Amino acid sequence: MFFLKKYLFFALKLILIKMYFLKNLFLFLCIATVSAYSQNYEISVSLNTRNDTVLLGHYMAKRSATLVNDTLVLRNGQGVFKGNRRLPKGTYFLVSEGKLLFDIIIGDNQQFGIVADTADLANPKFTSSPDNEVLQTFNRYNFERHRQLRELNEQFRNAGSDDERIVIREQAMEIEKMGVEQMDELINSNQNLYVSKILRAIMPLRFPEHPRDEAGNITDSMYVYRWWRNNFFSNLDIFDPEMLRMVNYEDKLFEYIQRVIPQHTDTITAELDKLLTKAQQNDEVFRFILRTVFNHFAGSQDIIRGLVVPENIWVHLAEKWFIPHSTWSTAEFIDNLRQEVSKRKPNLIGNIAPPMETLVILPNEHFMAAALDTAIKNDVYAGTIVDDFRTMPQLKSKFTVIYFWDFTCGHCRRGIQDLFNLLEEQRQKGLQVLTVQMYLTERKDKGRWIDFVNENNLFAVGWINAWSPYDHKFRDLYNISSAPVVYLLDENFNIMLRNISVEQIQDFFENQVE
Repeated sequence: MFFLKKYLFFALKLILIKMYFLKNLFLFLCIATVSAYSQNYEISVSLNTRNDTVLLGHYMAKRSATLVNDTLVLRNGQGVFKGNRRLPKGTYFLVSEGKLLFDIIIGDNQQFGIVADTADLANPKFTSSPDNEVLQTFNRYNFERHRQLRELNEQFRNAGSDDERIVIREQAMEIEKMGVEQMDELINSNQNLYVSKILRAIMPLRFPEHPRDEAGNITDSMYVYRWWRNNFFSNLDIFDPEMLRMVNYEDKLFEYIQRVIPQHTDTITAELDKLLTKAQQNDEVFRFILRTVFNHFAGSQDIIRGLVVPENIWVHLAEKWFIPHSTWSTAEFIDNLRQEVSKRKPNLIGNIAPPMETLVILPNEHFMAAALDTAIKNDVYAGTIVDDFRTMPQLKSKFTVIYFWDFTCGHCRRGIQDLFNLLEEQRQKGLQVLTVQMYLTERKDKGRWIDFVNENNLFAVGWINAWSPYDHKFRDLYNISSAPVVYLLDENFNIMLRNISVEQIQDFFENQVE
């Protein structure tokens, strides 16, 4: 019994010793892990300069957009970037005296060293940074590949025959193929490093072949396109916030919007809704994508681009996404944006033109009689009141131009004469014109307008002169802040073009209407 107790005592003691050892081993491993990926950054820099100032910054979705993270003044060419927080992962750069030195990667390990010679900035040396060592290997591959391609390009320009050009082209394709293979090898052999994620983001997609039947005929001509659209972001995940600090992020986003998606207003709008819905999982990504596409379509100079109407997309983004979700914007900005959307929405291209209440139509006979009778000229009650011009039997044609103008405006005077001439040229193609005199407030103003129309003989088949002495709400409906303003409507009074010149209408009829 004594020996049994003694044995149990030693066994228990051994267990306690092992537990103590394992506990300390676990603690040691935790300390080692924290040391390797501590919650701060410390990047030593050694340049063969004296007391230059060096900036550490990162790219923001493109090479031209950068943010500075830290500033360092070198002492005898030596210094350390240091902070008590971790830097966001991504592609960074060093700048000295306004000149880019080189790019670096900051991933999981944020404690490493850089040694560089200003005479050879293409080959910086790194200590304790496998990510950047792999990046330098890639850069060397890339530099050599571009050197070879430049030589082949020179040979191609000087080639004396088509056969020589074919050979050179095949050599260039082989070099490009080798470059992809080298990149693929670097990615696969360094999957445990953050650099593999960076390299994959710039890796070109490898397209599949079209499916074919036994005779070799393509059985699905849209297969490769569908694959491209479904896999476009497989290498660069735009919903990953780390990818925001890539130089090709924005290019990739717009390539998808402008090339991959069918270029139609409704299709682009629906696809942007999908992107923004998914982007809401991360505030930084959501904010960047929303602001970028919102500003892009707001700044578009095109009225219409093929089947795309940029303004319609912008209004949709403003109403559905920016106004309710841009928490970073000021209340004043949102209020102004809401008012702008309210002004534009009724007269977007594709919408049915809104009615103009109490529009007064003056027949040609009134102008002729007014030329001989001052009382008729100044009669503000003459004419036919129309609450919806779209119901007018006179306006039944393939195209209607509405010309909002003022006879005292020099641009309006020139434009209305050009428009009258255009009607004479294009009437056979279904053109008709409704002119709306906007700013008449007194009897004498109406008389002066009558005189201008009579003096310039603005009477023709398909030409209607109108004004609105009782109600000017149409100015808001048609978003009119100056004159002239020109709309082109189709046979169903859908807005085809807006805020255009007479020259643009002429171009439309000469190049698009048979």
